[in-house]
Amino acid sequence: MEGARLLFRVFVLGAVSLLASSSEDFGQRKGEFLQYQYEGNLGTSRIGMTVIREGNDIKGGHYFYQRFLKDIPITGSIIGSRITIAEAGGGAFHLHFVGNGSEADRPLDFENSVGMEGTWSNVDGTRTYPVSLHGTVVRPGAGDERRYREVTDESDERFEGRIRAFVQAVLSGDKRAAVRFISYPVRVNFPNDTSKNFRNSEAVLAAWTDLFNPALLMKLRRALPHDMFIRNGMVMLGTGEAWFDNKGLAALNVPAASEAIAQ
Repeated sequence: MEGARLLFRVFVLGAVSLLASSSEDFGQRKGEFLQYQYEGNLGTSRIGMTVIREGNDIKGGHYFYQRFLKDIPITGSIIGSRITIAEAGGGAFHLHFVGNGSEADRPLDFENSVGMEGTWSNVDGTRTYPVSLHGTVVRPGAGDERRYREVTDESDERFEGRIRAFVQAVLSGDKRAAVRFISYPVRVNFPNDTSKNFRNSEAVLAAWTDLFNPALLMKLRRALPHDMFIRNGMVMLGTGEAWFDNKGLAALNVPAASEAIAQ
């Protein structure tokens, strides 16, 4: 039991702390492209953003809305801790780095910040919305390769499409459709430090309300099934609640009911 919960903590901590721990390591490799990934809100909309960095220069990237999951190309520039990011359609982000106090007296930058905040405005400045982003992960490369190549032979679009279909089925209550996207046996870790392998769809359906509790559903509603984190041959959705192999959902970490707080 403890091993299962430890695995859960490793998954989650590995994901949420990777920005801070890995950026310093990656920053020591000169002349390489790095992808800094963020997620958060633009106004009331959930968004994700990838900034491609070389040294202190922004070389490109993209952002996307949760409701569309389509990449919008971006370019950018940095002056001190201020970041200007322009999108292809003419809108622009005016952001600054955010720290957590561990930077001491050092100026904030990509490597010692934990996120970015500021505003987004449309091309003629008639609409302006607040933006708040927190860093999730740092990856090497310029983003021109298949993201999930170590997990599947499928295209990134097709693989993400299956994960989106699973999430949509769960959130809409279509249980029969959802269980078709599971890789059996699926490992489930419960919040009371117990775990169980469910070997077939009948077993999952019988325990459905225990597996997909309100806290998990809330987290799935906020998840961004695009540009997902990869570790040990599996892809993570959300903050570690669901992990997928090449066949489907392979591991589920059920959050405590107390985590079902409106956000």
